[in-house]
Amino acid sequence: MTKKIISVIVAILLVSVSIISFAANEGQLKNEMQNLQNNIKEANEQIEEIEGKVDSAMKELQTLNAEISEKEDQIDTLNSELGTLNEEINTISGKLKEEQEKYDNQYDILCKRIVAQYKAGTVSYLDVLLNSKSLSSFISNYYLIGKIAEYDTELLEKIKEQKTAIEKSKTELEGKQSTLKEKQAALKVEEIQLSNKKANKNKYVSQLNDEQKELQRQIDEMEAQYKQKEREWQELARKNGNNSGGYVYTGGKLRWPCPGYSRISSRFGYRGSAATGGVGSSNHKGIDMAAPHGTAILAAESGAVISVSNNCTHDYAKTYKTRCSCGGGYGNYIMISHGNGLVTLYAHCSSISVKVGQTVTIGQQIGTVGTTGYSTGNHLHFGVLLNGNYVDPAPYLNM
Repeated sequence: MTKKIISVIVAILLVSVSIISFAANEGQLKNEMQNLQNNIKEANEQIEEIEGKVDSAMKELQTLNAEISEKEDQIDTLNSELGTLNEEINTISGKLKEEQEKYDNQYDILCKRIVAQYKAGTVSYLDVLLNSKSLSSFISNYYLIGKIAEYDTELLEKIKEQKTAIEKSKTELEGKQSTLKEKQAALKVEEIQLSNKKANKNKYVSQLNDEQKELQRQIDEMEAQYKQKEREWQELARKNGNNSGGYVYTGGKLRWPCPGYSRISSRFGYRGSAATGGVGSSNHKGIDMAAPHGTAILAAESGAVISVSNNCTHDYAKTYKTRCSCGGGYGNYIMISHGNGLVTLYAHCSSISVKVGQTVTIGQQIGTVGTTGYSTGNHLHFGVLLNGNYVDPAPYLNM
């Protein structure tokens, strides 16, 4: 009799030690998984921030491209104006050349007349008049002399006007040349400024893209590590699936863990991002039972508590930006082993009333509904693991 009692005690101690060992190893794994989740969350937030910067930079590039396009239109217009101006300059240059030739010819005539008068010596208009033979000759000579004087005067005035016109044309030409040079200089400056702006902005976007790629690489690496830790955690759960405090699951229906609330807000398996708001996993590993905050959570079957995570204080509905990675995303949760490799999981609890190593009976309250961890609202996430692998809880609940 004594030996039998000792054997029972030893068996209980072995189970307790196994559960405590599992809890310790599971706790370490969960901490590592949570750290990875926190790092992934931080990296995703950095990517989100970078994406915001990229979006802002792309908008600035769009604005810059519009400005460049506008400047190009202005440049085309300016080039057209410059072409017209060059044509005007060529035309004016031709006219200047013609006027200069006329001026030179007329000036030459005037010079020759002056030279001729000079060679005539002291003969004056008065001498010509006094030497007239008759009255008619006098009148004729007087008329001729007047016409010559008038012609000389008009020629001098015309030369003066031509000179003034040439100088004015020259001034206009120089002004247009100056305007041309100013526009060309301004155009060159604008081209350089726009080119530098665009080059710098493209370089900035390229740097952001490189940062984003590096962060994504780190996220992929951390997610791979997380999956490995999850596999290790599931292996621990598989090995401890029989540490049930003497209870042995032999099949049959599990009790509904959230009595009075039968609405399923999310089922087992794949679900789109719209169902989670980008907060929860797309590969759902249990079923979600919608219920008010504080609703009692009951043990679905008798067994031993092999894991408890009860340090999440983020008991509120989450968004993508405020998502919580406590408990690997489960927030506050409980795991109960029922024997034969069957383990049940109760997650997102607002409170927990059991501890590791404690045996519970079917229907016993073990906690209350909340929205800790990756959760968009109050509900109980109920999961079932068989030999360390998540399975659909529906058949176990006869759904």
